[in-house]
Amino acid sequence: MTDRHPTDPQAAVAAALGTAETGPPASTLQRPPGSLRVCLTTTLPAPAEWVAAQLQTTALFRHITAPLLRFGTVQGPWPAHWPLGDTELRFALFGLVPMGRQTARISVHACDGIPGAWPLLRDNGTGQLMRAWDHRITVQSLPGTPGKPERTCYTDEVFVRARHLPWLMTPLSAAFAWVFYLHRQRRWRQLARGHAHAQGRGAAA
Repeated sequence: MTDRHPTDPQAAVAAALGTAETGPPASTLQRPPGSLRVCLTTTLPAPAEWVAAQLQTTALFRHITAPLLRFGTVQGPWPAHWPLGDTELRFALFGLVPMGRQTARISVHACDGIPGAWPLLRDNGTGQLMRAWDHRITVQSLPGTPGKPERTCYTDEVFVRARHLPWLMTPLSAAFAWVFYLHRQRRWRQLARGHAHAQGRGAAA
C-alpha cells in the first residue's frame, strides 16, 4: 500500500471491511447514561491511509493492547479484519489475571464536520465487568511539509460505566482507561515510527 491519501476514505474503509454499511453520522452518537469520558490524542508520524488500514486489523489491536491486556476470541480464530457487529472476546491482565468476557460491537460512522477525517471506528462494547465501554477512534490527516512527511492526528475517546458498584468502579474504570489508552498510543507511535523508518529506507534504496 502506498502512502498516498486516497480521494475517498469511506471507500477505502469499506473495501477493507468488505462492506459499505455505515451507522449514523458521528456527530449524532449519544453518550451512554451514567458514563465517564476519557479522551486522549496523539500525533503519529505516518499517513492517515496507513493508520486507517492498520486500525481495521485485529493484529494491530492485539499488538497495541499487549502486554497490559491479552485478548482472545471466545469461538474460532481471529478474523484478519474486524467484522461489523459483535465479536465475543475474553481477556486477562498481563495475560495472567482473567478479567472475564467482553463483546466488541463494531460500527463505522462518517465524521461530519472534521476536515481530513476518516470514518470514525466505534466499539460500543459491553461485558461482564462493564455495562458500557464505548470506544470511538478518530483518524485525521495532517498535511506534510518539506522535509516532514504526512502525519496523522489520532484520538481515542471512550465512555465507561461499570456494571457492578458503578459509584465506585466507574471512576476506577475511567482511571484504568486513561492508563490503557496512554499505553496503546505509545505502542502506536512506536509502530508508526518503525513504518516511517522502513519507508525512508525503501525510498533511499
